[in-house]
Amino acid sequence: MRKRPTVLLVHGGHGSWRHWEANLDDLGDGVDLLVPDLPGFGESCDLPPDAGLDDQAESLDQAIDSALAGGLPNIVVGFSFGTIVATALLERWQRTGRWLPTLVLVNPPLGREVSDEVLAIQARAADLARVNGLAAAIELTLREIMLSDPTRVTPELIELGVLQVKQTRFKSRPISRSIDLRERLASLNAPRHVLLGERDPHQRSRLADRVAQYRSMFGDNNVKILPGAHWLQRDCSEAFAQALRDIVAALGASQGSLDRHSFGEFVQ
Repeated sequence: MRKRPTVLLVHGGHGSWRHWEANLDDLGDGVDLLVPDLPGFGESCDLPPDAGLDDQAESLDQAIDSALAGGLPNIVVGFSFGTIVATALLERWQRTGRWLPTLVLVNPPLGREVSDEVLAIQARAADLARVNGLAAAIELTLREIMLSDPTRVTPELIELGVLQVKQTRFKSRPISRSIDLRERLASLNAPRHVLLGERDPHQRSRLADRVAQYRSMFGDNNVKILPGAHWLQRDCSEAFAQALRDIVAALGASQGSLDRHSFGEFVQ
């Protein structure tokens, strides 16, 4: 009997496993999910004060090794900052000669290429936080960066955003704005896909250029545009789930099986 594929979901900056909570039921029917809090985020452990990207990848590798008894997931999905962590994780496996799973990037950052639109929104959010408090800044960010439909920004979602920011101890933004992921991917020998939000203010002003770049690297069939903003997997959860199911279906044979897990506390 063919075993169910295992999918690792790696959340973004100022987030937690709950970046994926809108997707767990849709995806869990066909795959086994690993959904951790990265160290320094959510309810997970802390890394040393001078820790960086390699430490994130090492800690995640250790947790996966424990959870899968030395095996690897079939698919690794990273969102935003999580795309950088996911890529570093596969680089780590490649250096040790391990088989590489399929990599799926969801709205990846492109280092110093931060749009003027996002910088302006973030500046306004910082001003709001100083004057009206963190919740006001989170609401603005949700409305203008994360989701394309502002009516979906509920008090509960704002409360979640406040909680996740308060729980964040690892500084992800300096890494996101200093690493050009395209350079890292060029030397990675893994199947890869990218899912981009056409309404994501990080990239919509240059979406055509980015699509062309990724198609040249990944192939035309491995770049998909979805009708959402930055938090793509929540903004258009059904379309996202279908895109990921298509990737799983194309995977064919799978390795390993695991009951679905949502790790609130990262195990080292």
